[in-house]
Amino acid sequence: MALRDPLLTELKGIILSLKNEKQIMKDCNPKVQLFCETLEKIYRKGLKQPGSIFGLIRRDYWCWIEALPHYTWNDKINPLFSLALETCQNSSKVRTHQGKGRCFLRLSLMKKIINVPISQLLKNPKLTEYWYDPSTSIIANELLKESLMSMLFLVTDIDFELNIKNASFLDETWQIPVYKHYELVPCRDLGIIVRHIKNRIMLADVKPGSVAGEDDKLEPGDIIDELFGESMYGASKGKISKLMCDHEGWPIYISVVKCHLLNGKIFSPIHERLAVLRKEYANFKEPKEREPIKKKIPSHAQLPRDALDEVPISSPEGSAGYRVKYIDKVHVGKEGGVNLIEGSINSVIKQKEINPKDVWLELAETDIIIKNLETRNTELKHSYTEISSCGRRTDALTYFAYIAGDTTCTISKSFVCYVFKSQTEEEAKIILCSIAQGFGRTTWFV
Repeated sequence: MALRDPLLTELKGIILSLKNEKQIMKDCNPKVQLFCETLEKIYRKGLKQPGSIFGLIRRDYWCWIEALPHYTWNDKINPLFSLALETCQNSSKVRTHQGKGRCFLRLSLMKKIINVPISQLLKNPKLTEYWYDPSTSIIANELLKESLMSMLFLVTDIDFELNIKNASFLDETWQIPVYKHYELVPCRDLGIIVRHIKNRIMLADVKPGSVAGEDDKLEPGDIIDELFGESMYGASKGKISKLMCDHEGWPIYISVVKCHLLNGKIFSPIHERLAVLRKEYANFKEPKEREPIKKKIPSHAQLPRDALDEVPISSPEGSAGYRVKYIDKVHVGKEGGVNLIEGSINSVIKQKEINPKDVWLELAETDIIIKNLETRNTELKHSYTEISSCGRRTDALTYFAYIAGDTTCTISKSFVCYVFKSQTEEEAKIILCSIAQGFGRTTWFV
């Protein structure tokens, strides 16, 4: 073998580029994926197939990584290595050698142990020769392995902040999709129609005005990855209904793999599933490619779906305040769902005798506070735990509202809708985004 290898040259260039950026590496950085792909090629180059029965059982680099503890029982091994290994072995989101190996590489970057597996393997020459052909591999070559080890040691100086929960498609691809976690208000019906396609629960439709449809959190084509912390990869039909029943009255914790990437393109592994979904659900509105999101949103107004893994344009301390008009309130009964917002706003603004009042709306860390504009005395105050929904009408975008219960909304039996008018449509949107983000900051007690 030559004294140089193109894969090592490529890997070195990627590492130097990562170090030169001098910032935390996240999933949105394409160089992270490029590094993982290149390292995987190195791990597979010259890899033998020991134990394979007539080539029917394909071995991958994960197989020797998983076997390392059996050959290092008399040698102290990094405890973080053992923890990462156990995490991947027990993960319900990766089921193949390829998926578990990729999950391990990402964990190794996070825990700064990317150099540990190779260093442990090379301590046992017989084990190295068992897995790698010295005439074709980098790992078993006397000169090239030293170069590889020095490069991986450099990588441990780089900080990685990767979403390890976003692992469900590592069996199929290195492409990391957009992954969103939402905390939705308690309800009996999310307002979604799903189909089970190739071990995935895909959204076929989202009902307008439903909890799931608020602010386009969930969209047709998205994939439910977790519900109440349980993986939905390969889940049986009826699993969602059972979990919803078991957690009735709880805030709904749901994680989804978005059908769109940050660049607006469709996540490639779901193309085939979308074709199946079209056949199974006649009303399915297939997602189309769209323009990437370029506009940055102030940190206090970011929804989880707006986060682009980048530094926001501002980081305001404390509360955010806005001068708005308080229109009126209307009692909406025993339910406080988002589907009541539009009707409530409409009934308020159609009243003949209304006296809008200029107020100061303050979005604090755990509360919404309405103050008299002149005296700054508090006139209304609601904790985010009391607020069941918020929104606005599509035909009157400067008007917005939120619905609050007389106590924590999970147990409240009486809800009131409070209607306001902002100075601009954009301001109304930012206020609503801030309220929605408040749900995520608040601890629920049920």
